[in-house]
Amino acid sequence: MKSEKYKIRFSPKTLTCIFHFSFKKVNVMKKILHTFLIMLSLLALSSCSDNGESEYTLTNSIRIVSQTVSDMSVKASEGTIIVDAPSPIDATSTSNWFSTSVNANTITVKTTDNLNIEYRSGKVIIKSGNDVAEVAVIQKGSIISVDAKDMFLNDEDTTFVVPYNCNIDLKCQTKEKWITCKTEAEALHITVEENTTGHLRNGFVYYETGSTKDSIFIQQCDIERDLLGEMLLISGAEETAPVSVELISETDTVGNVSYALAFSDYDLSIPVSIDENTCIITINAGQKVGTFQGHSVYTVLYDDFTNDINLEKQVGMSARFFYNEEDNATYAVFEDNGKWGNNHAASSIKLCAYDKQGNLIGSLLEFCVPILIK
Repeated sequence: MKSEKYKIRFSPKTLTCIFHFSFKKVNVMKKILHTFLIMLSLLALSSCSDNGESEYTLTNSIRIVSQTVSDMSVKASEGTIIVDAPSPIDATSTSNWFSTSVNANTITVKTTDNLNIEYRSGKVIIKSGNDVAEVAVIQKGSIISVDAKDMFLNDEDTTFVVPYNCNIDLKCQTKEKWITCKTEAEALHITVEENTTGHLRNGFVYYETGSTKDSIFIQQCDIERDLLGEMLLISGAEETAPVSVELISETDTVGNVSYALAFSDYDLSIPVSIDENTCIITINAGQKVGTFQGHSVYTVLYDDFTNDINLEKQVGMSARFFYNEEDNATYAVFEDNGKWGNNHAASSIKLCAYDKQGNLIGSLLEFCVPILIK
């Protein structure tokens, strides 16, 4: 049988449909191809990025195996950095308070004492071939806490202990022959000899650690043995003749002790208070000190700057006794005790006479910036 040839003819409408379909198919294929190319590009970029990171990791061949330099003691000490590198290493310091040395793959870091309270830090720069690595060196700051306060003692010999907390060596010293000090078991051990001088004495124990320096004030005083007796009362701000007084004590029937400054040339006596611990003496306003020609005499405090007076008993002037070895004398310089208020400050003590109606008759004695001398 012979094969027959068939001719297929499409109508114009059919040809239009076929052409439209073919065109849409081509567009779809183009979009698919375009999307594929984009995904391929992204994959290539990602691959390049991964390869770059891998190359960087391989390039830096220095690996820190271990280190003991990130929390170093406040005291001079050593730490080590152990590295793994395919070629010889070199290490340098970025700070002058520590040094570095290299032995094979071990770096030794040596610090000096940190005398400051702040932490400090630096870096060790490690090189091996073309590769570089850095390791931070951190050193603690000094810590000091001394449970110290002024010591007011009687004349007996004694030893006392002052605890402290310190992470660096603490040193102590004194200039006084009658005081000795040493550090032992996280404490200052201070010994004071008996005071047989007949006057109060004071001195200091100095202690230091790193950049911290301070002192402890020590006073030996017995009121009866070292303060009572004849004195001079003068005006520190004026050239007036000194007045002879005597610091006396009196004990009542129940054992309470009171003190007074008795004027040798006048029948007057100023009541004073003396702190038995610190030996600070205080003269208050409004204290009756005696009579003069039938008039009552009282202590009056005077503000020389504002020209105001005060007779209120809580207002006073106080002084701390101290001994001057060069003069071989004990002094007490009076100053306002802060109780007046209203921007007033007592600078003078007056002994004033008043009549029965409370009128001021006159001033018998006046001491501007009063000073006692024994």
